[in-house]
Amino acid sequence: MPTAWKLAAAAMAVIVIAGAALLTGTPDPPPGDAAGTGSLSIDVAGFPRGPLAGEPAPGMSVALFDGSRFVMSEYRSTDGRPLVLNLWASWCAPCRIEIPEFSRVAEGNPQVAFLGVAVEDAPGPAESFAAEVGASYPLGIDDSRSVTDNYPFVGLPVTYLIGADGLITRQINGQISGTTLKAFIDHDFGSP
Repeated sequence: MPTAWKLAAAAMAVIVIAGAALLTGTPDPPPGDAAGTGSLSIDVAGFPRGPLAGEPAPGMSVALFDGSRFVMSEYRSTDGRPLVLNLWASWCAPCRIEIPEFSRVAEGNPQVAFLGVAVEDAPGPAESFAAEVGASYPLGIDDSRSVTDNYPFVGLPVTYLIGADGLITRQINGQISGTTLKAFIDHDFGSP
């Protein structure tokens, strides 16, 4: 690998880690506000949106652990809510912390759909992990590689926010708190 590419990769890693540290270092929500729905204010307006921002969300087909499938084109034609797409894996320690927080945000924001997809993972461990963390929203595995091939990531977890219009509004690399996720939802999708 040429030296310039190594330096670019190292710089990207530093940026991702610094961004994740910044986002996960946010204060905890006030007591009784585990979903981050209170008056705690986090400024996410200037946070980078990612390379796919403004582009139509790529198609995908995911095997859900309840035995059904999530197909992006079907979702777009039947549901129409904004979508929080969270990429995770059973071996990802930050994912174990993030998914329960996302579940609380999902419960408090029914106007937004949530989907968690295991990538770079084996079906058995991913399904066991999903049962253990008990998300309040559908979880599945990228059995067709349609997520891995269409939604870039350099590490896990990664979260994509997809607007009701089908356009990607943001890619968030690294673990974030429920409070921070709620701030992104309010900013990108509008408050309920």
